[in-house]
Amino acid sequence: MKSDQTVRELTSPYWPRTAQGDLVVARVAIADDDPEALDLLGEILRSPTIEICRAGSGAELVVLLAEQGPFDLIITDIDMPFMEGIAVIRSARAAEIQVPVLFVSGVSRPDLPAAVERLGNTRLLRKPIAVSTLRKTVKEMLGGVS
Repeated sequence: MKSDQTVRELTSPYWPRTAQGDLVVARVAIADDDPEALDLLGEILRSPTIEICRAGSGAELVVLLAEQGPFDLIITDIDMPFMEGIAVIRSARAAEIQVPVLFVSGVSRPDLPAAVERLGNTRLLRKPIAVSTLRKTVKEMLGGVS
């Protein structure tokens, strides 16, 4: 049961809302250099309570995190030109951005799981990812928000 203060906060005109007027409960940043994969991730996760912000590269994700944060979850491809996902998150962690990160990758490197784990508060899913697995993992990482 929500406290009176929480209810007041959620009904405040200042609480973020979608264009349809629904409360935004979670903000998710998604980065992938493949435009089709980026669009697909956004469509799979589309929800009236989740605001999705997209970046087409690691460099764009850095800008997104700096200019439009904070986010509740970051989903990023690992293998992107110029700045791969792991480098972006290392940079974010150095800037004390500690939000959960879901790495998605079609690359199979033996060092990947350990590199991802070292960053803390992360998960790794290998492409191709089943829609149900992606949704379940995101829901878990957002603490049940969907």
